[in-house]
Amino acid sequence: MFFSRIAILAALAGYATAQTSTDCDPTKKDCPPDPALGTEYSWNFNTTLDEKIWKMATGTYEYEDDGAKFTLQKEGESTLLQSNFYIFFGVVEAHVKMAKGQGLVSSVVLESDDLDEIDWEWMGYNTSEVQSNFFGKGNDTTFDRGGKHHVANADTEFHNYTTYWDQDILQWWIDGEMVRELPYNDESALFGKNYPQTPCRVQFSLWPAGRKEAPQGTIDWAGGLVEWDTAPFTMTLGKLRVKDFHSGKEYSYGDRSGSWQSIEILEGNSTALNELNKPEPKSLSEKWDDLGEGAHIGVYIGAGVAGALAIAGFLFFCLRQRRKGRLENALGNNPVPLNRAEMENFQKDWRQSEWKLNGGYQQVSN
Repeated sequence: MFFSRIAILAALAGYATAQTSTDCDPTKKDCPPDPALGTEYSWNFNTTLDEKIWKMATGTYEYEDDGAKFTLQKEGESTLLQSNFYIFFGVVEAHVKMAKGQGLVSSVVLESDDLDEIDWEWMGYNTSEVQSNFFGKGNDTTFDRGGKHHVANADTEFHNYTTYWDQDILQWWIDGEMVRELPYNDESALFGKNYPQTPCRVQFSLWPAGRKEAPQGTIDWAGGLVEWDTAPFTMTLGKLRVKDFHSGKEYSYGDRSGSWQSIEILEGNSTALNELNKPEPKSLSEKWDDLGEGAHIGVYIGAGVAGALAIAGFLFFCLRQRRKGRLENALGNNPVPLNRAEMENFQKDWRQSEWKLNGGYQQVSN
């Protein structure tokens, strides 16, 4: 971020979107451990997000075939998607279309509990540029650490924005080409003191920096006030690949230094890893294959018995209908005209059946 983050946070007063914030700073007090990713995984954001992996902290999103859509429709809205996991050094590869419109900021951010931060930011007024930046321990006393990088049609075309980060070097890549590099001991990182080096979560946001209530410097940084009469404004997140350079269940701070050497790794499978490796629901054919041979035979026998009963029922129905037809014919209710010989035969059969059953014709009593 090129402008004072204090001013930006002031501009976001009343919003729940401040991306440079922490619930607990481990350099100042004891804090809960950070749940690790502990693996490498790729997402296509064209379906419902797993709430055990991702949290929509502010606003809403919609998904389509090409990815998750973060949209601002009216004044007062903003969006922030956060991972529920942290990585301790690693790679983040995000395929993004920025939101176009003055006053808007689209961003991909890595941020730690003690406010180490690595940024990709797009100013909505310039669709041919992306900015890179970093902060260490929330230090915003200087604002000469940002970079600007050309990228064509950033609002209408997906580009691959990749962050490579380890304890020695930080790199920003666009579409497979490295555009910036920061060594750990670089002067701009205060020779390591302000180098981002603690476990970070992954965040994506679209927010309005150009608001009427914001300081003029913030409005200028964002390219002017948001023109809400031209809304909606949409940022799209397509594919995402995240690789954690460490494996483990949790990361915790061993002291108040905030150095990477102080980070302790709790061994075991992380919650995220268990969720990502959870087996998919089985199909009917897979469930059938899981049944033993005896179960298969039982199903076949059951199906055979059911079929036999169905056939027997059908034959009984046909026989009953045949007898009913005979009686209707005998009583003259058959709608099809009968000749004299057929009528006499029906009457003879009917008399014989009455004799066998009742010993002769029985008159119905009144």
